[in-house]
Amino acid sequence: MKKTMAIIVIFAVLLGLGSAASGSAADGKVGSKAPMFKIERSDSTVALDDMKGKWVLLQFWASSDADSRIACKQYTMLEQNQESSNSGERFHLLAINLDRSERLFREIVRRDGLSAESQFFIERSNAEKFIDDYHLESGLSSFLIDPNGRIVAKNPSEQQLIELAIN
Repeated sequence: MKKTMAIIVIFAVLLGLGSAASGSAADGKVGSKAPMFKIERSDSTVALDDMKGKWVLLQFWASSDADSRIACKQYTMLEQNQESSNSGERFHLLAINLDRSERLFREIVRRDGLSAESQFFIERSNAEKFIDDYHLESGLSSFLIDPNGRIVAKNPSEQQLIELAIN
């Protein structure tokens, strides 16, 4: 009985070490592979898998979260500034809105002067997957994802994004 239990424990430890070493887990944390998703809307579809080879700034926001709304505006301005500079495009902004109303989302995009191309509204029923995958239970966040699909920063600062544009 003790041998059987010891074998089970050793197997469990080895299995745990093997999965940790593979680095393939997608858990929404810095250093891990970004959880994949696909969002469809009437005029376009965006999938994180289609963005491989590019830097992606994935930002979650809601009208009820002032910090995330301010960050969305700042990230939009940074993206627009990089596009107008001679340095070329360095990152793609994908801003995902978690409001309950698409009408409210559209009005805020209009009022705040956000780029409609980078703004995506998701239904509440689909929001739970993002909340779980990206650990948004304690607040809305932003994630900088490298060309290999790995999360390299959470809530990156303007300075981090400017440095990315320089390199």
